[in-house]
Amino acid sequence: MQKAGDFLGSAVRRLKRPEATIAWLASAWPTIVGKMLAARTKPIRCQDGRLEISAQGKDWKRQLEPMSREFCARINQAWGGKLVREVKFIAAPKAARNSDGLAKPGPKRASREADNEHLPFIRRRK
Repeated sequence: MQKAGDFLGSAVRRLKRPEATIAWLASAWPTIVGKMLAARTKPIRCQDGRLEISAQGKDWKRQLEPMSREFCARINQAWGGKLVREVKFIAAPKAARNSDGLAKPGPKRASREADNEHLPFIRRRK
């Protein structure tokens, strides 16, 4: 009988979609890094072999940076292949932290209402 994590990992590998990879990483995160580190870190973006991990503040970021090779090895072992070649830790600023104290992945650009790029001459009244 095959473990669910092994089966799902191989299914996600075949999809080759970044959001599916992050969803798999988020679900397997406590198993990969341990419960204590999983409570203080969160994978937020994986693109072109580079994984960005949100750390709970600058102190945690500094402590985790020397462990980046170990993170890569553990993630690749759990994935069953070469998923990550580089890990970058990001300290979550206090204003951008969610209830867990970790950074929330945000949009790359402003909403349509905020930037008015789609309607350059019409402004919303506030």
